[in-house]
Amino acid sequence: MKQLIVANWKANIPVEQAEAWVETLRDHCHYREDKETVLAVPFLYMERIFSRVNNLPGISLAAQGVSPYPPGSYTGATPASWVRHMAQYALVGHRERRKYFHETVQDVAAQIRECVAVGIKPILCLDDDIMSGMRAALDSEELEEVICAYTPDSAMALETVHDIDGIKAGIERVNKYFIHRPVLYGGGVNDENVEEILALPGVSGVMLGRVCLNAERFIRFCQTV
Repeated sequence: MKQLIVANWKANIPVEQAEAWVETLRDHCHYREDKETVLAVPFLYMERIFSRVNNLPGISLAAQGVSPYPPGSYTGATPASWVRHMAQYALVGHRERRKYFHETVQDVAAQIRECVAVGIKPILCLDDDIMSGMRAALDSEELEEVICAYTPDSAMALETVHDIDGIKAGIERVNKYFIHRPVLYGGGVNDENVEEILALPGVSGVMLGRVCLNAERFIRFCQTV
């Protein structure tokens, strides 16, 4: 598996800036056989962004979440099957979704089920509080498709990275519950610490927050990697 560099825009980049962001990336990105850049963009303009990156090697899209339900009478929901032609990945279980939108372990497990059913790779966001419960909610078939993303609470909230020993210990805890699954690290990752983080045993990539909001800064980060 290639190392993943996941850029989560969250709800920070409005539609009128998104196309300029992508054009900057198109002008300066360089393909790397060992890396894949994944842009997690809002549903509102996913199709527009997809049309601009679809022909770029090493660039993929992720949904920032999907409905835990299939298509049907679920007002406001976006089923996984509706984005499968654009998104290879989907973020599920993100701390902000659990904190602000009250998603439960069962909701996240249902989202994973919907993703797996249509061929989308779920990127399961984990912290220490939910690892055991989340593992218990998944069957072996779903588990085989999951990419884990470890995001410690303090690092996530403050955009500050944990010390390397702390990150290593956290990755080991994830591997205890999610054996042989790829693990990304998120929280305070920047161009000064990314190489050391990626060199840790068991780390298969990183998730970015603030670093990816400015296209030029993100490109510099990718050049560092």
